[in-house]
Amino acid sequence: MKKRKIACHDCDLLMLIPHLKHRQEAVCPRCGFTLTRFYRHAPVKLLAFTLTSLVFLTFSLKFSFLIFYLHGNSRTLTLIESIQSFSSVNYIFVSMLLFATAIVIPLLFLLSIVYVSWSFNANNLLPFTSQVLKFALSILPWNMAEIFLVSILVSLIKVMTLANVNFGLSFFSYILFIFSLSATLLYCDRYQLWSTYQLRARKLND
Repeated sequence: MKKRKIACHDCDLLMLIPHLKHRQEAVCPRCGFTLTRFYRHAPVKLLAFTLTSLVFLTFSLKFSFLIFYLHGNSRTLTLIESIQSFSSVNYIFVSMLLFATAIVIPLLFLLSIVYVSWSFNANNLLPFTSQVLKFALSILPWNMAEIFLVSILVSLIKVMTLANVNFGLSFFSYILFIFSLSATLLYCDRYQLWSTYQLRARKLND
């Protein structure tokens, strides 16, 4: 693969990325920022973990998320209903923000990566591959699914003093979604993805 120049995201130092071996990383000599990390068979692993994340996210939306028991009465909440509960106490903006960062943005990111991965393995690059890849990388910082899960666990500490709380199937599915999403992000390297795109585009033009 031809060496490409890249600017450090922290200090803007322009440098050439050397050829990397499995698990090797390129680090900025000025500030120490990790520019890229190479994994063998990364595109295949990226697609596998992306599809796994989509499956777990779908399951987390389908079944019960939390079950509350108080004075002989029970109430079951799905994942979306647990987010909507914030709007019932005049936190509509917080509810919309949680819904976007915990569900919508991760879903759009995963679907975009599936599209890009499919395009890389097709005979010809699919239309708008570069735009979809740019969109996926631009919304990546807004993915806060793990922060939402932590906030739920913290709030349950107080709720458990008032009522009994059981975790539904969707809760465990969402935890598995967080783990698989973290694995997806491990192989979602900005430099490697753009390098793969340019290599495929160059082969098609030759």
